[in-house]
Amino acid sequence: MNEAPIRPDDRPESAPGNASSPSPDPEAIRRERLAQIPTRQRPIFRRAWMGKSRKAAIRAFCLECMGYQSAEVNRCTAPACPLYPYREDRL
Repeated sequence: MNEAPIRPDDRPESAPGNASSPSPDPEAIRRERLAQIPTRQRPIFRRAWMGKSRKAAIRAFCLECMGYQSAEVNRCTAPACPLYPYREDRL
């Protein structure tokens, strides 16, 4: 049984790569995500998203990984993580 190939215009609107679907607004995505981050941690994420602080980006990643608990970031025991050598207490 030969099936006809799917042409780009046959894909559903939500399919990846469909030109007719609007691209997500990065600022809207960040605002939504920021609302889920504890207030105390939000400045770190804002600095990281600006792209001017690698240290803030690493810290934000580690905070998210450790449930936004600063003390847990400092106690991280995940040496397989590629960012492990760059944690704040290791800098």
